[in-house]
Amino acid sequence: MEIRTEIEINAPADKVWKVLINFPDYASWNPVIPKIDGMPYRGNKISFNIQAAPGIQIPIMACEILVADSAQKELRWKGPAIPIAGDILSGEHFFIVQEISPNKVRFVHGEDFTGLAAPMLKPLLEQRLTDSYNEMNRALKKRCEG
Repeated sequence: MEIRTEIEINAPADKVWKVLINFPDYASWNPVIPKIDGMPYRGNKISFNIQAAPGIQIPIMACEILVADSAQKELRWKGPAIPIAGDILSGEHFFIVQEISPNKVRFVHGEDFTGLAAPMLKPLLEQRLTDSYNEMNRALKKRCEG
């Protein structure tokens, strides 16, 4: 099951990419993921906080960076699975910066969910995460265009 959001950003791809991989600066612009510990390199482990509600942050631990490709402008990590009797639910989060023109990109942001619980949780995940991902996308756009 995939959740996918997109937004056009009026900025060069390199600028958007630099904002996206500057994890220490997330607190200054990102309302959804206000903190990431770790570095955006393939194979590295990261942990981060998700802003679930005003004043409530949920820690996510031990995600592995699967792709951190500056040439293709793709960042992808896999979250921790719930490994009870097989894979109950895991997610592969992705960000892709697609150049449209020298000063315009399409930012694609989403997550691929797998596991036994994914079909049952689809309506809830789609509603909640689509809203959150769109909120982050708008904040990234504002940061890169401002």
